[in-house]
Amino acid sequence: MSEEIKIPKEILPTPEERLEWFAEYERVKKVPLVCKKFGISRKTFYKWLRIYRKSGGSIESLQNRSRRPHSNPRATPPHIIERLKTLREQTGFGQKRLQLYLSIWYGITMAENTIWKILRRSGVDMKGTKAKRRTLKPNQPMFPGDRIAIFVKPFDNEINGHRYVYYSAVDECTHLRLGKIYPRHSTLSALDFVQYIITALPFPIRYVHTPIDNAFTSVARSRSKTHAFTLNLRKLGIKHHVPTRRQMNSSRYQSWMKRIDIAEPFLKMQFTSLTEAERQIHDFLLTYNNQQPQSELMNKTPLQKLQEYDQFKNMQLFNPLTNK
Repeated sequence: MSEEIKIPKEILPTPEERLEWFAEYERVKKVPLVCKKFGISRKTFYKWLRIYRKSGGSIESLQNRSRRPHSNPRATPPHIIERLKTLREQTGFGQKRLQLYLSIWYGITMAENTIWKILRRSGVDMKGTKAKRRTLKPNQPMFPGDRIAIFVKPFDNEINGHRYVYYSAVDECTHLRLGKIYPRHSTLSALDFVQYIITALPFPIRYVHTPIDNAFTSVARSRSKTHAFTLNLRKLGIKHHVPTRRQMNSSRYQSWMKRIDIAEPFLKMQFTSLTEAERQIHDFLLTYNNQQPQSELMNKTPLQKLQEYDQFKNMQLFNPLTNK
């Protein structure tokens, strides 16, 4: 009786061993006996015999082949992987904040675990120690998004019998300016405005600066960490800065306010409808951001200042409505 050979599943036969199958078959002329002796199935024998004969008897055709699928319909597309890697290089964010900005800026929904795996396969050390963050100092050069100042101003005249308020946001580095009208000044309006500026600005935000106001923080405790506005900023990965009353009264703070805040002329205009006011604001901001030189920027426009950074050098127009 021929001796049976048991082959564990994790050990694959070599090309020489497969040649022994065919030699045994030529001797006994019975496939069941060959399969019983070498511990293989008939399907496996016929599969390799067909491959061997099709190659013209080449031993190279009996080499073990990868069982990995040729394609995976659920795999992340290459252009999304490149966009993720570029965003990681520009910001240094972890998977949680990368997930947030991929969703807000590009409408890409990815799980945190998927982001982590893709970056790890790309050679990014996701378990390494985080780089020390820069602390913002008064005279230190800043980058776009380092600090966004938010101001709230009322319209001098009513619009359709209602007194609206104007929310304004200014990037301290580039002086890019955004604005939006709201029917009332509240924490909900402030949070909606933050979502708007995150979507409209082409760079991530590190700090948001607000005045002492009930919509942004507790008046009794200006640096409260439990206010709804502060908590929601924290979920977005943004730090909230509120000056103390002593800081607001200092000459340095007043000088800083004069550098970044301006008097919007449309706040004194009379509008017959909300649409007319929104159109006037859009035209003003479009001109301000793209055509109006600023003395604080060495007579450059906010767009020209933004173009000094490599990732924005090809931006020809800053328009929040079409920026993304």
